[in-house]
Parts: sequence; C-alpha cells; structure tokens
Amino acid sequence: WDYPDPLVFAYTFMIRPGVVKGWNLHEQHQDRYVVLHGALELVLFDPRPDSPTQGRVWRTVLSGEQRTLINIPEFVWHADRNVGTNDLVVVNFPTIPYDHQNPDKYRLPLDTPLIPHRFPPGTQGG
Repeated sequence: WDYPDPLVFAYTFMIRPGVVKGWNLHEQHQDRYVVLHGALELVLFDPRPDSPTQGRVWRTVLSGEQRTLINIPEFVWHADRNVGTNDLVVVNFPTIPYDHQNPDKYRLPLDTPLIPHRFPPGTQGG
C-alpha cells in the first residue's frame, strides 16, 4: 500500500455494459479504484484553479485483466463508463468511510456544459 492515507474503508460497485456513472466530485476524500472484472473508461476533469492540469480532460481504460490501483484526487470531477460487454465490477478504497448523514458527493448531469467531454450517443446514465 504505497499511499499516504491508510486503508480505512472498501466497497464494490457494478456498472452494466454501455452505462456511465457520473459526473461525481468529492471535496473531503479521494477515491482509489481497482477494476476486478470488465473494462472501465475513467474520465477525469480538473476544475481546480491552482492545478497544472486545470481545465483538462483526461481519460484512461482500466481492466480486470491488468489490475492497477488508480487514485482520483479531491475536487476532480470523474465519470465511470463500462466499455466492455460484461458487467463491470470495481472496488473502491476511499480515504474516508461514507457518511450517510453528510455525504461527500456532488453530482452533475452527463451532458453538463461545465465539462468539455461528451460520451457517445446512446450512452446511458446510471
């Protein structure tokens, strides 16, 4: 575990083929993903004014066949799209446990004009 924040919480989520989960942003914690099964297109948008990547979109594809741990920083919008033909299963190790009374989760619609990225026509939100 080569991260400064300890492992404090873990959960899994699933996304059906062709479905996108997002846009989401967290102010108090980071997400740390590992794909267990399937293929994930992870799209990030950095709105942070003091960041060297401010205003940029970054995307990558992760798979259960070549597992890796990827970190999503605080204040970065992210969307997760299943680009495979099977259900996508991801484990997330956020840096703090989920607080049902005060969730650290902000959302935007997939077609928001605030993020310069469009998913393919026919993509479903989830």
